[in-house]
Amino acid sequence: MSGKGGTTTAYQHPLLPPELQAAYRQRGDWEGITLAQIVERRAAEHPDRPAVVGPHPLTYGELWEQAQRVAGALQDGGLQPGEFLVAVMSNCSEGLVLEIAASVAAAIFAPRSPHMSPAEAINLFAQLDARGLILQRSLLEKEGWPEAFAQLRERLQGRPVWIHGETVDALPTLAERIELGRPIDRVEQDPGQPCLVLATGGTTGMPKSVMHCSETLVYAARNFGRAVGYSEDDVHVAIAPYGHAGGSVFEMYMPLLHGAAVLPIARWKPRDVVDAIERYGGTFFIAMGTHVYDLLALEPSAAPQLRSIRCIATGAGPQEIFVRCDDELMPVVRVYGLSEAVGHALGRLDHAAEVRTLQDGIPFDGMDWRIVDPQGNPSPPGTVGEYQCRGPNMFMGYYGQDDATTEALTEDGYYRTGDLMVLSSEGYVSWTGRTKDIIRRGGLQIDPIEIEGMLSRHPQIATVAVVGQPDMRLGERAVIVAVPEAGEPADLEELCAYLQGEGLPKQSLPERLVYVDDLPRTGVGKVHR
Repeated sequence: MSGKGGTTTAYQHPLLPPELQAAYRQRGDWEGITLAQIVERRAAEHPDRPAVVGPHPLTYGELWEQAQRVAGALQDGGLQPGEFLVAVMSNCSEGLVLEIAASVAAAIFAPRSPHMSPAEAINLFAQLDARGLILQRSLLEKEGWPEAFAQLRERLQGRPVWIHGETVDALPTLAERIELGRPIDRVEQDPGQPCLVLATGGTTGMPKSVMHCSETLVYAARNFGRAVGYSEDDVHVAIAPYGHAGGSVFEMYMPLLHGAAVLPIARWKPRDVVDAIERYGGTFFIAMGTHVYDLLALEPSAAPQLRSIRCIATGAGPQEIFVRCDDELMPVVRVYGLSEAVGHALGRLDHAAEVRTLQDGIPFDGMDWRIVDPQGNPSPPGTVGEYQCRGPNMFMGYYGQDDATTEALTEDGYYRTGDLMVLSSEGYVSWTGRTKDIIRRGGLQIDPIEIEGMLSRHPQIATVAVVGQPDMRLGERAVIVAVPEAGEPADLEELCAYLQGEGLPKQSLPERLVYVDDLPRTGVGKVHR
């Protein structure tokens, strides 16, 4: 059956019943189109329309030509359709070109932000058996990366290994491939076939690889766009990290699908971002509560510079900052999203401010979802329960981790989010907590139990708990509360170095250490948080 894009889909989604997949195609939830097809059509219809604005602007025609050249260079470097290509870099116009090029070459793209640790990179390559790498040059100045890069180069002999930035050891650069690559025609790719690998939020030391296809991503981008009135007149301010759903789905698929423009922001510096928004006419962006906090902390003169912004979609932060942002800076809609079911729930601009700023959104049309109690029974509106879902934006599983995929699903195929939610009378869902202890630091989810397990093996720690300390900017920060063993206690720097040696990513490290004589316990002997 053909979707709106006219491409026959033979590839079956492994986690969804065939009858549901047929229904998604019949009603147009799945459009039968890939990222490469989207850009190819935009370039044919409106070659001179701006696709990228900023210091390195591109029209849709130029964007498509560059993507074709990079795809040809990947193909000439030995990358085959269906193989994994990893890119570790910041937001930039070249990153946009690269993701489209991967689609042109029918590769499976695994983008990651520069916050990725060397150990995570080694693990990702082993997990995916990736056959190509584009690495940001600045990472090679960070501890552990030169050694990791040497290992990856050895693994990838005879395959594409490029540098984003100034060359190293005469390796090709992405810029050279954009300029000099051999342009190729789009390689046919089934829109139901895996095309993108996102990382989980990182509640464990090594994030899982979340598989998506074009069908799931286009559906999410289309419905997100509908909710916020997205159009070809928008200029999308791209601040979400490369490789996260915000960065590699909604800052990629959504503007290109609608014929809008992207303003890539490589690094979050609030003052510089405000200046760029004013200069290039930014109209929309997706942000964490941390970003909202930083904007509110700027001098009052910054507010007029943001007048072109018609909407910000945000979440994961104290409610008061969203209310303030809506009052003082720009209209706010709250968003709830998951790597495993991208996009997901979003407020509506035409709804009352007290609803769209204080609740986490309405699930997309076409989604099946429910809120259930611990026994699996439906929770009535106003009652907290676990949010479970399935739908056209459902992931295709964790690559290479069938057991983890099975564990994440209910018997009838719904994804267990682990998020505690409540349904309001307005039809909005609101996040209230997690089914297990999680510390939410900005956009990162930190598992305190994992850190406690590592610290419990440290010779200078007798008993330990890791808890979240409320923080207005980040939501929470991780704090170690410990009873020391006899002798000189370890300081925070020592414990963090130990945790990194145990494999904990730098961004998950605790930020405060408190020693106590004893930890409170429950009646069954567990530490009382």
